[in-house]
Parts: sequence; C-alpha cells; structure tokens
Amino acid sequence: MEFDGLLETLRTDVLSRTAREPHPGFMGYVPSCPTFPAILGDWLATGYNVFAGVWSIAEGPNAIELAVLDWFRQWIGMPEGAGGLLTSGGSSATLTAIVAARHAVVGEDASRLARLTLYTSDQAHSAVVRAAWIAGVPRGQVRVLPSDKAFRLRPADVRAAMAADRAAGLVPLAVVASAGTTNTGAVDPLDELADLCAAEKVWLHVDAAYGGFATLTPRGRELLAGLGRCDSVALDPHKWLYVPIECGCLLVRDPARLREAFQILPDYLLDVAPVDRQVNFADYGEQLTRQARGLKIWLNVRYFGLAALRTEIENGIARAEHIERMVREEPALELLAPAQLGVVCFRVRPPDMDDPAELDAFNERVNTAVNATGRHLISSTRLRGVFSLRACVLGFRTSMAEVEAMIRSVLTAAGQLHPTLELDSRRSATPRDITTATR
Repeated sequence: MEFDGLLETLRTDVLSRTAREPHPGFMGYVPSCPTFPAILGDWLATGYNVFAGVWSIAEGPNAIELAVLDWFRQWIGMPEGAGGLLTSGGSSATLTAIVAARHAVVGEDASRLARLTLYTSDQAHSAVVRAAWIAGVPRGQVRVLPSDKAFRLRPADVRAAMAADRAAGLVPLAVVASAGTTNTGAVDPLDELADLCAAEKVWLHVDAAYGGFATLTPRGRELLAGLGRCDSVALDPHKWLYVPIECGCLLVRDPARLREAFQILPDYLLDVAPVDRQVNFADYGEQLTRQARGLKIWLNVRYFGLAALRTEIENGIARAEHIERMVREEPALELLAPAQLGVVCFRVRPPDMDDPAELDAFNERVNTAVNATGRHLISSTRLRGVFSLRACVLGFRTSMAEVEAMIRSVLTAAGQLHPTLELDSRRSATPRDITTATR
C-alpha cells in the first residue's frame, strides 16, 4: 500500500478509536497529558533506537537517566546513594521492588517462599497484589487490610497482622503503602509505617506512582511527609510530570539490592561489564533491551523548569478542590470522598431515591450518558461498596471552566434521566463545546 493510504487508515479506523487523554475534557482514570518537549524526547529516543541496557552502548542517554533519577531522589527526600531505574510504569516498578525484597529475605532458600506474607490496603492499586502473586507470595498470604474512614492503611492493623503471622511461623516480606491512591488520592501514614517497618525489619515499598510528584508543591510535601524514608518507591512521570506513556520509575534506598536480585553476566555481555561508576540498568531489573526513557523527562524538566511544573501540579489540586466546592453547593450531588491530590469522588443523589441498588444503577447511567456525549470522560469506582463518579483532573489543558462544564454535563445527564430532579439551572445548562487548548 502507498504510505498516504496507510496513514489515512490509521487516522480513520485506528487512532479515531482511542480516548484522547491529553484532551481538556478527559478527567477519568489518571490522565497522561504530555508536553511537546517531552514528546520530542520520546521521538528522539525512538528515532535513534537507543539500546539503554548497558553503559558502554548508551553512555550519554544513560548519564541523562542517572541525572533524572537523582532529581527524583532529591525531590522525595531519599538519602544520597539511593538509585534505581526508569521502567515502563508503576506496575513494573512495584513488581521489581517486590522481587528485590523477596531476594533480600529468601536469598537462595526457596523453601521460605511458601511462608512469605505481604501487607497492603484495600485501596492499594491492583498492581500491588499482582506483583506479590508474580513474586511467589501465596495468594492467601497477601494481606489486603481494611482502610480507615479516610481510606488510609492503619499501622495498628499491619502490626497486628504481622504479629499473628509471625506466631504462625510465617515470614513478613513487605508492607506496601500508597502515596496517592487511584480511588481517592488518599495518602497512607508514611511516617508511622516507616517506624513500624524499621522496628519489624520489614521492607517498606511506597506506591507513589500517582501522587509522588506532588511533593514538588508545599501542600503535596506536607501530605507526603515520610515518603523519603521508604526502602523503595514507585513513581510515574507519565502521570504528573507530563511525559508520554510509557515512563515509570523505581528508586531503592540501597541499589545493591537490585543488583543482587537481577544481575546476570553471560558470556556474550562480558565486554560490557560495568566498571568504576558505570551503571548497567539491565542489572537493576528484568529488561536487557530497554528504551532511553530519560530523554523525555530531561527535556521536559529542563525546558519548563520546576516552577512551571510546580504550578501545574498545584493547579490540578485546585481544580479538584473546585469540583468539591461545586458538589457541596449543589443539592442534587453528594460528596463521597473529598478532593485530594487532584481526585474527587461524588454521585448524583435524587431526594426520592434511597434504595442503594437503585442509586448505584442511576449513577452508572449518568456516567454512561456523560461519556457518550464525547465532550467529557469521567470514570467510576466503588467506595465502601457504593458506586461513585470519579474525576481526576491532572491535565494541564483542563481549566476551571472545563471542570464546571463537566459538572453541568453530569447535572444535564441526571436531569434527562430523572426529569423531576431539581437542579441549579446555572449549572445544568447545556455544556459548551470544548475547543482543544494549545500550549
């Protein structure tokens, strides 16, 4: 086929059938909204086809990756000497950390695998449980503990579960805390969990894939106090650092733990064995062939500077707080989880509808109707078993006017599905069409 025809097929039949995450109306899941310098960095890494697995083949790009990793280390407050690697995403970062923790505990004694336990919250990302399964923790020994009223992991529950497991002859492997849950943006009590893990001599991994970069802001730094005390942390630059998918990060307090778990030096790699201060990132994880992910981060941060990135993160937090205020002011809406780190959860609550199943079904229809317009995309979750509409407003193209338009979309859909519902006419007017912002 001619190239123009192939591109037309992609335009009409393939790329038109994707959700446009960088769009100002995309407020579902955790949006990825990359900047042009970051996209350019990704394009250059792909075009040059950099093999970044070993130092001697990609010294320049790998030096950039080391620089980026050290920025992250400083931002979250980990000590000098901490290091790691860029990964495909937070899921890979968490899995790599759990495998390293397993090797630190089990070593070559495979008989201990069946006795391992891992502790996390019912609000933890599904990648945490999956990582434990893949790492060999028996499924029945992955302790998913109930969260508190603020959707946070309770250190007292972790302590009690560990004590019971030790008494039963089991071996606690790791605690996985969340620094910005996907459901609500909740942050577990990191300082308390760090104290507990230090006392119990148990690995503390923090899943900060969503919320970790909020530490660049004053409010985020306060919420994330204690983040730098972990043994390992997962971060996702392709979320709140505005670079393209795929780009995650794993930082470990002692990078030697990664080498001990993953390093293999076959005959065909003897001539690229690292010396002195060289780093072979293939020794830190499962990938030998890996892309130079650091270029897009380096270009993005160096071009805009931290002040601009900090402002955009603060704006994302403020937009969610604005949604919370609108929900509180609208009688037809009910807040289910307050705004935190750019996420807010709510639902429509008609005054004549009290049956839980009916309320859930009604809000599912509202969610479907809003997304069917093509103007906005919001997602849903369940909190304490209750169906919730969920907005995550990280994209730098999303304005305060857009989140107001999204609330009008919700109210318009609710009014169409429930014609007798009394709504604030100022907010339930037909939403404006969205003009894609440029930057």
